[in-house]
Amino acid sequence: MKLDSKYFDKIRVKPSTDKKKAAETIPQCDWPDCPRPGRHKAPMGRGHEGKFYNYCTEHVQEYNKSYNYFQGMKDDEMQEFQRNARLGERPTWKLGQNATPNASAVRRRGAQLRDDPFGLAAKAGKQPGRHPSGRALRSTELKALQTLNLDDTATPEQVKTQYKTLVKRLHPDANNGSRANEDTLKAVIQAYDHLRSSGFC
Repeated sequence: MKLDSKYFDKIRVKPSTDKKKAAETIPQCDWPDCPRPGRHKAPMGRGHEGKFYNYCTEHVQEYNKSYNYFQGMKDDEMQEFQRNARLGERPTWKLGQNATPNASAVRRRGAQLRDDPFGLAAKAGKQPGRHPSGRALRSTELKALQTLNLDDTATPEQVKTQYKTLVKRLHPDANNGSRANEDTLKAVIQAYDHLRSSGFC
């Protein structure tokens, strides 16, 4: 390809006629009585967003030194404007709150309907897989309850009663000194200790 080809010139660089046109379209400086070209844009100010003055280098510097977007506003109006601008003109709520005052209750009700769509647990007075206080049971707590032959509906009092019953039944003294149930007894004791340390009972 020839470097002085007309096609190369069109592809690689803008034609020289475009440069002349661009120079001709530069507006005159908007500063009063300034004949120089206004190559620099400067915002017109509040209420004229998206509109600009065209200034020369000297006058755009002078304009920027004295530019004040909040000119003519009172202090409280300015603070209100800045606060709304920070939030993006959107309403906000304190941490932990939502648009609805009872959003947490709505979420809890939704979770309850997913876990128990017919409301059977609510009629029985307890939600499945939950501590009597209402918190969800951990998998280790459920496993400990199973070790004690109890389900997730067991109350702390039932756990204590069941633990005492199993210890009496599995202890070697109750089985003529036999240690056949020793592993089961250890598991029962560990399960009860875990439920106590986790705050279940």
